[in-house]
Amino acid sequence: MRRTKARKGSELARFGGYNKLDQDPRNDLVLRFLEVAAVLKPKVIVIENVPQFLSHYHDGNKGGIAQQVEEILGQMGYEAVCGIVNAADYGVPQLRQRAVIMASRVGRITLPVQTHCDPELLTNRKGHPWVTVQEALADLPPDPQLHESLAGKRDAYVAAPQNAFAKLMRTSKTFPYNHITRNYQSQVISIIQEMREGETWDEASDRMRKKYDKLVTKEVAQGKPAAKARKYLEKEGKLIPAFYKRYYWSAYTRLAWDRPALTITANANFLGSGRFTHPECDRGITMREAARLQSFDDAFTFYTSDNPAKPTENIGVGLDMIGEAVPPLLSKAIGEIVAVHLDENNKILTEK
Repeated sequence: MRRTKARKGSELARFGGYNKLDQDPRNDLVLRFLEVAAVLKPKVIVIENVPQFLSHYHDGNKGGIAQQVEEILGQMGYEAVCGIVNAADYGVPQLRQRAVIMASRVGRITLPVQTHCDPELLTNRKGHPWVTVQEALADLPPDPQLHESLAGKRDAYVAAPQNAFAKLMRTSKTFPYNHITRNYQSQVISIIQEMREGETWDEASDRMRKKYDKLVTKEVAQGKPAAKARKYLEKEGKLIPAFYKRYYWSAYTRLAWDRPALTITANANFLGSGRFTHPECDRGITMREAARLQSFDDAFTFYTSDNPAKPTENIGVGLDMIGEAVPPLLSKAIGEIVAVHLDENNKILTEK
């Protein structure tokens, strides 16, 4: 966590010295944001980004972009604090790290204090254990349909809410929209059927290759060359060639019931892009399951199409929106810190 003290300076003119930031269009967005802030002069500014933002290079310096942003904020009269927060530490059932910069011109502000932590650390810390995938999804039907056949029903949940998080999510009197699945390619199904809950790709591929080696050895013993034996086993559906490839460590992997999810991204519709497969069922997570893992309550409906007949059934669009969002419970934690900070500095605000 770093702090930057306020320094005096001019308003928009100060941005002229940071033209090199514009070499990357993504950095340009940060400058535009700060230019707007310089005009509006909000009492508090919050910037949220991927963790790598704090280490992006600028002028050959690692972390230079974040330092430039803090310097600009200081010249605007803000005292800034920055750090990396984990959404799981604030009750979100997901290990999602984000870079956060909070800046105030009415006193010193702090990052939100975590309320949850890894259960293995609870003996040394106060708080609650991380919310797990099981706690987040247990009351949702494990066999969703291809269309919105459950939405609006009063008896579609498979269980009453069994924990604090599930109770927090159950804000709808009827079953929510967006809990639908889709058809997957047979090659994808064949891969995820072999995956075990919580297993990494490296673990699964190593396990499967050992299994295949035994089958190949058996065929070789019967007179087949090794290459032909593998082709034969592949043709018979007894060998999946994908397990001989090197993929990203979480590709095609299943969520673990007893842990928070890994980061839900905009690529959650593509099972090869990360840990987006249901812990038990041979399918990817639904939009509603992804929303739960992001801490969106059930009354929140994701409209994914302008087709009046199917306004909530475009899974790709829905998962893209959900994966790009800031988890509401993380936003709440940040918002509460801002509210307390403004209340505590009310006297300073009045004087200013």
